[in-house]
Amino acid sequence: MVNLYPYEVYVSHSNRIPLEYALFKADGEFGDSGLMYDNLFDASIDAFVHAMEREGFQGIRVVVAETGWPTACGEAAGVDNALTYNDNVVRRAVNGVGTPKRPKEEMEVYMFDLFDENERGGDEYQKHFGIFSSAGVKLYDLRFNSN
Repeated sequence: MVNLYPYEVYVSHSNRIPLEYALFKADGEFGDSGLMYDNLFDASIDAFVHAMEREGFQGIRVVVAETGWPTACGEAAGVDNALTYNDNVVRRAVNGVGTPKRPKEEMEVYMFDLFDENERGGDEYQKHFGIFSSAGVKLYDLRFNSN
């Protein structure tokens, strides 16, 4: 299981990582170890898999225990970007899309979070990963089907 937050990777390296790459909207692909990536999610998963394999753990199935994009209070945080990122993650999971390193392997993915957490500590953006506000107001429509 891995918690995967391309948002945090993007913000930490926004001078080198295009926002479109983090949101599954890249125009081109980036190569790494002979594989081509059009999004940061897949590149991050495969980097994790590569690290496990290097430590002798071959063929372990990856489950993404948490992933998401904030709707407010951070660089590139917003409802539109959260919807774009989360919709692409859900669509890939529902359609059984693997990564370049494991193209035929379906991946279990759990979204973070259903509701914003206004009492949560940490950076302000960390309170805003919900599909719903802390008051229960829907922030955006996320589809959980293959269309």
